[in-house]
Amino acid sequence: MSAAYLYVLDLDHAALAWEYLRRNPGYCSDWARRKSGVCFARWGLRCRRRSRVGRTDCAPGVAFFL
Repeated sequence: MSAAYLYVLDLDHAALAWEYLRRNPGYCSDWARRKSGVCFARWGLRCRRRSRVGRTDCAPGVAFFL
């Protein structure tokens, strides 16, 4: 294993899953199109609601594992 990837040995389940998900070409494509209403539930993610009532769109960095 390359020394550049040794950090994965210390990741918890969610962090390890994120490392794989963020490299998935389909997820990257959906993320690039996020303003067009892409549903991230298909990736096992949900959007955290922002403080404004009724706002459910994802902003960068607010998608978390269910």
